[in-house]
Amino acid sequence: MRKILGTILVLYGLLLGFSVTLPYVASIAGPEVTSVTVTDPALCQSAIGSAPLAGFPQRCDVSWTTEEGQATGTLYGKTASGLKAGTNTPSDPVHQLGSFAFTAPVGNAELTMAFLALPILFLGFYLLTKRKRRRRRGGSSGSDSDYDDDDSSDGDSDGGGDSGGGDGGGGD
Repeated sequence: MRKILGTILVLYGLLLGFSVTLPYVASIAGPEVTSVTVTDPALCQSAIGSAPLAGFPQRCDVSWTTEEGQATGTLYGKTASGLKAGTNTPSDPVHQLGSFAFTAPVGNAELTMAFLALPILFLGFYLLTKRKRRRRRGGSSGSDSDYDDDDSSDGDSDGGGDSGGGDGGGGD
């Protein structure tokens, strides 16, 4: 059960990282897109699931203009659904990150999940890699409940037996 939950959390953390955290990073670090040019809006793909918190956002292969110049790539987010053929002005803030452009996350829920994506991912990895603790059941009088692998049945490791006194010396 722990491995299944860990796998689900890792996958959900990756989903959030792509659909919310990466657009948030782009809105901080990337230049703002001022215009978007679409050649064929029929090639744009709709969202899968309930994006951005429980699915993949819309995507469209477009060209865009920023203060740094013209670029071509893939646009992700709510803005991709309302594009028409030709040049469009984005209705929501769109920022470039490499050859991708993202609609910036809007609202407290999206911003909160943008920050929680990484802890969710690490919690999933922790659950996947955590070893199961084995507890020994006590209560049987014939078994040694204090057994370790390094115990030997032939006495102490120094070759001698217990000779009295707990300090390891003689019994004086």
